[in-house]
Amino acid sequence: MLVVRAEEAERIDNPHGADVRALLKRENAKVMLVTLNPGEALERHTTSVDAFIYILKGKALVEVGEESAEVKKDTLVFLPRDVPHAVENAGSLPLRFLVVKLG
Repeated sequence: MLVVRAEEAERIDNPHGADVRALLKRENAKVMLVTLNPGEALERHTTSVDAFIYILKGKALVEVGEESAEVKKDTLVFLPRDVPHAVENAGSLPLRFLVVKLG
């Protein structure tokens, strides 16, 4: 059995300077916990695999391709591979979400 406590998970360096924790790293799936404080964002970028984010806490402005939406807790957003996307904390409290990369 694999049990990972978020606060003990490996912190991943990233170009956005965000707090990103690796909860699971397998050949066909990766799960990261991201925390963005008010005013922080994951700038527009692409991934080479399909992914999704799932909002755990807070409010986010998410851009995927030419579309954007404000999303809150208990919301999933699909991120197709090679399509530019961005996530910004749109609230006054910390934003926490899971990023799951498939493949």
